[in-house]
Amino acid sequence: MFGKQIKPKIVIVGGGFAGLNAAQQLKSTRYDVTVIDPSPHIEWLPNIHEIISGVKKGDELRLNRNILVRRLGHRFLMNRAMEMTSSTVLLDNGMKVPFDVCIVATGSVNNTFGVDGADQFALPMKSVEQCQVIARKLHRASLSHRTTRVTVVGAGIEGVEAFGEVMRAYRHRPQFEFNIVDGSEHLLSRSPGHLDGKIRSHTDGYRVEYHLGKKVESVDHEGICLADGGAIESDITIWSTGAAPNGFLQRSYLTQANHEWASVNPYFQSEARENVFIIGDAANPEGMPLAKQAFHAIDMGKAAAQNVERLLTGKAMRAFQPSNKPQVVTFGDLDTFMLFKDFAVSSSVLGAAKDAIYTLGLLQMAPPRSAKDLLHSLDLLQRSARRVYLPTLNPLSLVNKLPKSKVFS
Repeated sequence: MFGKQIKPKIVIVGGGFAGLNAAQQLKSTRYDVTVIDPSPHIEWLPNIHEIISGVKKGDELRLNRNILVRRLGHRFLMNRAMEMTSSTVLLDNGMKVPFDVCIVATGSVNNTFGVDGADQFALPMKSVEQCQVIARKLHRASLSHRTTRVTVVGAGIEGVEAFGEVMRAYRHRPQFEFNIVDGSEHLLSRSPGHLDGKIRSHTDGYRVEYHLGKKVESVDHEGICLADGGAIESDITIWSTGAAPNGFLQRSYLTQANHEWASVNPYFQSEARENVFIIGDAANPEGMPLAKQAFHAIDMGKAAAQNVERLLTGKAMRAFQPSNKPQVVTFGDLDTFMLFKDFAVSSSVLGAAKDAIYTLGLLQMAPPRSAKDLLHSLDLLQRSARRVYLPTLNPLSLVNKLPKSKVFS
């Protein structure tokens, strides 16, 4: 009589896009998989800025991690991973979780770069809850006739999208004034197509001031002090810039310093431990600079899981080949940009494309399994149609918007 075959133990630290997509690749019939994350929900981060304007609600952007993981036949532990050794992960409750292979997908945390007062007085926007805080503050300010000065720090993708949502909801309110601050000389300075002028043109006639090429020295309850001695009065300061590694990396000796991302080879193996794979924002792939975006994290999760299987079965691993997918960046209801490698396309019609990606992405991650799930999915589609598809794609709107579409190179 043969004994039951012992399945290899795989622990995934972090249940975001990278971690969950890795979990989806690993069959529970072949592997004993445990996913560890301190939060009960995975959040659809590419659309959280829309909470600021009320276009999206928090429940629309959250999925229950425990349900997703259990559907895969795996185990979910809602705990914080503190550190790891070569064979165990230590949790915040003292529990030690053994593994044969560990996949680290701890993501990133907010980074204020040591700017004095930024952690206390600026509002981050890395989660649904943080964006809900911003939305509530803006809404309360809209109920008063007092002047409210809103400042967005950061003019990269997150900053431009946050600024666009603030403009969507409040540009017609006479009590609001707007500022955007960034150390770069241009909006979306790392994106192709020189889109700075296009974005600025949408804010002509509104109370908007641009402070570009300026570094923030400090933040307090009255506003922002700049490194050149200037000052900006600000009642609501939104901090959109910067990401830092999760401290788990350094505590586990996967990096040397707390500001470093973990170095990995083209197979996503850690340079520190061959049975540890690191993916998503946490990873710094050798010779492969990747933007810290959800679509890369999804692909990395799938590729790493496949290499874990090859490692455990004695097969040759395969180097990761990143895909050149266009990225959609929204500027509220004023414009949408599709960014390719060497050029960009501008058209407000593209706003429906980003919402379609959001809706389909959620459905792919959590396909309906019951009548209740199906009703929830239909409700998401209905909300998207009402708020985005119909206003964007109705014939009269298209007649006005299509001539304004433009390619930037």
